Amino acid sequence: MDNRRHPRLHLQLPIRFIVRQPETRDCQSGKGQLKNISYGGVLFQVEPPLPVKPGHIREFSFFLTPENDQQRNLAHFHAQGLVLRIDPPDPNSSAYGVAVQFLSALTKSNVTIKTIISIRRRGDRRANQIIDKR
Repeated sequence: MDNRRHPRLHLQLPIRFIVRQPETRDCQSGKGQLKNISYGGVLFQVEPPLPVKPGHIREFSFFLTPENDQQRNLAHFHAQGLVLRIDPPDPNSSAYGVAVQFLSALTKSNVTIKTIISIRRRGDRRANQIIDKR
């Protein structure tokens, strides 16, 4: 049973990100894969690993990669977060997982995330999530 405060939206989306250290304003950017997100935190995968460790507080900006060249305005999320853990790569992957707990309110622009909650019947595995990019 999942006792999380905020429901997660499980995704498989390519992202670009920027990670800033608040004190020095040093930045690290890269590309990765968004795995899940909620108002409480995010899990994304990167390759190679970011130069962060559990316990670090950073400013995170995530930009959804456009699906085609006609999408010029990239949707993005921004929040200050605490790095909770760095997951080692799975046996068939070289991507590290980065779990972040948001310490500030998650701000969004140019995107709306909708979750449809429905009762699933046994054996019904249809996705109950819709992403509406605006």
